[in-house]
Amino acid sequence: MSVGRSILGWVIPPAIAALAIGLFMSMGSPPPPDRRVAAVAASVSVRSVAVEKVGGRIEIDSDGVVVPIREFTLAAEVPGRVLRRSDACQAGKFVKAGTVLFEIDPRDYELDVARLKGEFNQAVLNIEEIDEELAQNLESTGFSERQVELARRDVKRLEGLKNDRFVTESEHDRSLRDELTANNAMTTLQGQRRVFIKRRSRLVESQGLAATMLERAELDLSRTRVIAPADGVVVDDKVEQDSFVTKGTPLVTLEDTSAAEVKMSLRMDEVASIWGGRAVGSGTPGGAYDIPSTSASVVYTLGSRSYRWEGLLSRQEGRGLDEKTRTLPCRVLVSDPMAVQAIDRYGDVLANLPPEAPRSLLRGMFVKVRVHVDTPMDLVSIPEDAQRPSGEVWVMRKGTLVILRPHARQVSGGRTLFESAESGLLPDDRVVTSQISNPREGMALAEDSR
Repeated sequence: MSVGRSILGWVIPPAIAALAIGLFMSMGSPPPPDRRVAAVAASVSVRSVAVEKVGGRIEIDSDGVVVPIREFTLAAEVPGRVLRRSDACQAGKFVKAGTVLFEIDPRDYELDVARLKGEFNQAVLNIEEIDEELAQNLESTGFSERQVELARRDVKRLEGLKNDRFVTESEHDRSLRDELTANNAMTTLQGQRRVFIKRRSRLVESQGLAATMLERAELDLSRTRVIAPADGVVVDDKVEQDSFVTKGTPLVTLEDTSAAEVKMSLRMDEVASIWGGRAVGSGTPGGAYDIPSTSASVVYTLGSRSYRWEGLLSRQEGRGLDEKTRTLPCRVLVSDPMAVQAIDRYGDVLANLPPEAPRSLLRGMFVKVRVHVDTPMDLVSIPEDAQRPSGEVWVMRKGTLVILRPHARQVSGGRTLFESAESGLLPDDRVVTSQISNPREGMALAEDSR
């Protein structure tokens, strides 16, 4: 009895479950509801802007810092005591070219000049004296030559008379002695002339030496006054009045303000753009390490205002790239640091310079540098936000979507510049600025009229 119940306990539950499943399957399922097919849109409505053709000029923006074009130290060229020190010779003060900064005691050098002037004048008098002796010697030599000629004629005449026995031998011998005496006197005068000429040459050399020493003494005297060679700002004054200085002692350091330079760095693609613009410029090939002279603007922002100076990208600094930044250090020359222009936020020059404007470029200013490069390439521009974060540009051509991935040449002033031939953008294209869900090449587009 218990075995039968146990068998029924194992068989009956699966049987009941199978019966329930069979009943459920026999009931069937309701038919699925009808699906509504959405109408396919003919085209996607988008907003677009026209691609603009721009002139053959690109602008390269970079940061820079103002540095002096040169900084020089004036040193004492002669030893002595500093007699006077100019009030302008103080750190931070501006001095003009020709300003006397220091004066070293000149009395020793004035005495040297006076002494050498006396020696020079004495040499001049000695030369004049020897010239007089030469003139007198020349006149005496002329007389002596006449005496020799007369003596020779007398000897010839007496020699003929002696043969005819009209004169004695003693008279003939006396005429010979007179001829010898005249010849000896003329020879002596000629020897004196040669000595006078050599003595004059020696005196001329002495005069030249005296003139050289006098010139040196006058030069040393002029060096007792230390003069500013150019307009500049005193960076460091090293010597006080009444100090004794030796030759070569540094006195003052000046910074040349006649011009200024801006130290900046360019990426190699920017340098390549400048090299490419060389054909539009002067056409000179330049050296292997030369940067083509290119116009540039230097902009300094002070508060809410900006100020501009015109400059020239003049040279590269060094002979290669910076190892850390992989950029090329360059210098922009500003030939007139005081020619400042105030500009508004649109880049236009203000008619009047604000009273708070800087009067000049100052050392250490952090500035923006904008290099203007003329290029022979055809350029087009689009709004900066029209290029997608992925680098794609959506172009609407003949009502369809064309997806481009152009390489930007420059991003400046809210617009992105491309080379027309390389990018595939044409001046009559329209660039999509609105968002598109699931964009794909060739999809139909329509201009949004709103």
